[in-house]
Amino acid sequence: MTIVRSMRDYKALLEQFEKPFQTLLHILTMGISGATNAFHVLQRIQSKQPLHWKTFTETLCQLEPLLEGKEQNLHLKPLFYLLPAMVRRNLLSFLHLGNAVIPKDCLYHLIVQLRQNSHTDLWTQKLLDILEQDVEGGIRHLEGSVSQTQQLKSLCQKLVGFSEERSDSEKRLGWYFSERKNESSEGTADKLVLTQNPKKRKNSMEDVFHLDDGERNTMKKIKLSEDISCLEPCNGNEKQDITTRPGTLSLESVQVVCPQAQSRLDISEVEQKSPPSTHTSLNLPEHVKACIPSLRDLFGAESDKLETSDELNIFNECGPSQLEKLCSLLRLSELPEHLLPLTCIKLISLSSDLSYSNAAVLARNLFLMRILSLTEPASRFLMAAITSFCKKYVRPSCTALIGPLLQTPDIGSIQVKLICRLVEDCFEPEHLTVIFGHILSITWSEELLSVVHTLFERKVEVTPEQFEQFVQKLSQHAGSFSKSMKYAKVVLAALTKYQSYVTSVHKNMLYCALDLHKTFLKKSMQAALKHIVT
Repeated sequence: MTIVRSMRDYKALLEQFEKPFQTLLHILTMGISGATNAFHVLQRIQSKQPLHWKTFTETLCQLEPLLEGKEQNLHLKPLFYLLPAMVRRNLLSFLHLGNAVIPKDCLYHLIVQLRQNSHTDLWTQKLLDILEQDVEGGIRHLEGSVSQTQQLKSLCQKLVGFSEERSDSEKRLGWYFSERKNESSEGTADKLVLTQNPKKRKNSMEDVFHLDDGERNTMKKIKLSEDISCLEPCNGNEKQDITTRPGTLSLESVQVVCPQAQSRLDISEVEQKSPPSTHTSLNLPEHVKACIPSLRDLFGAESDKLETSDELNIFNECGPSQLEKLCSLLRLSELPEHLLPLTCIKLISLSSDLSYSNAAVLARNLFLMRILSLTEPASRFLMAAITSFCKKYVRPSCTALIGPLLQTPDIGSIQVKLICRLVEDCFEPEHLTVIFGHILSITWSEELLSVVHTLFERKVEVTPEQFEQFVQKLSQHAGSFSKSMKYAKVVLAALTKYQSYVTSVHKNMLYCALDLHKTFLKKSMQAALKHIVT
């Protein structure tokens, strides 16, 4: 077996994994946002069913024959290294994002096995280093939890249990200073500063650090700027998070965050959580960053007014890569479904139309992950939003949504029904031909036959070459679909609507295929084929 060279090889490789992981691995092929998107889908999948991480990591580690070098020498390497380079990097980034929910022993076993390859590229080595830090941090946390609990209990007893009769705070903490008598004078001086009154502490800190006038003025300016930023008036929705316990109050337990500060925190949080493989040198222009808070407010508003903000034009000013990052910062994939129709109306009502690439990026971020994670029929909000966006931007939606959905291994019936509704309501004849050609290039499942039947009902225009490939597909899957009613309906629709394309060669191939069929429609198909004159 050689390294995966095509999507067909990759799909064959995915068959070795369980279905939930097939979906996740498929999402990892979707460019720089693959790891983040897969992590969002993981959160939804885990709320529905448990995942067998041990089986997944063992499959990644199982040894497979691999041909390497110009001389094509045969080596045994973990299956992980048969994956495309982009998928390998996105996979490690995805594991980094989800390390909190993945058993540490599974990650540790995977890291040990992958480290044995001496020819790993530098990017993969760095990602393994980051993942190893995650694992070591979790192990240290587990090992230290017992001793930390004992130390905490002992500390509480000294602070409360043994000092109830003493009201003086210095006497209550006397045990602490007595245990630290032997420490260096510098360390003792630093700790004593904390127990002095504020005026003495200020003078003591200046003495310890020997600040000159210029440094002291600089520190005052920094402190003043921090105070001003924290005391900015909070307009609109003000977030105040005050968590205290009865009888206790500390500075660390009070947080007052203004909207301006919250926006900066959210931006930095998303950038920190982005997987290493997607954290490139790409930086958004300052005027784009400045629009993020107002764009969030705009997309989060439930008003049904059709007024569009000038700030939405920023979507036309960004390139595809910049827009991908902007969508991540705006968290469009997590937007509540009931807000999607209004969001799409605002995007559709822009003064100038979106470019093909930018429309495809928005379609992918708004809808793709939602559709893939559906476990029940799409809500009316989701269908209304998808339909309106697809009708406006037909070709980008066809590329960004229909193509990836059709390529999903073992696509579910819910996703297929949604595709069929879009085929019926949104796409023009030329786009139907593109979809049909795409179906001919992938491995068929019984669910996909519903899409083919819907295309035939819409009288999709096919070329002689496409019909030739279609007949070959029917012949190829005749045995596996021998009991399928969907297969029979597709054959009947093809023989009824495309008689002029059928040749004598096609008739012979179809006769052989229909002999294997076992449903009650077998005779009807044979009769329809017999009446075709070639």
